Amino acid sequence: MLRKLGQNYQIALPREVIKSLHLHINDYLDIRVKDRKIVIEPQIVIPKDQAYFYTPQWQKEEAEAHEDIKKGRVTKTKNLKKLFKKLDE
Repeated sequence: MLRKLGQNYQIALPREVIKSLHLHINDYLDIRVKDRKIVIEPQIVIPKDQAYFYTPQWQKEEAEAHEDIKKGRVTKTKNLKKLFKKLDE
């Protein structure tokens, strides 16, 4: 797909690329040079205060919790007092 470098060195991405990568206005793209080629890769930007939730440790514990819920390994109580009593048993 041939594109011309326009004013301010901008290019327009072809509609086919936009659709196939499910891109939207204001999405972030990482642009770098590799082996004398321009590589453009979509990126998801995670707010700094949310980054912990995407760590391997958090994801592992989240998967374990999901598995516990799926297998019924949960405790249900009506209030915190009863929950702490149950945990002490």
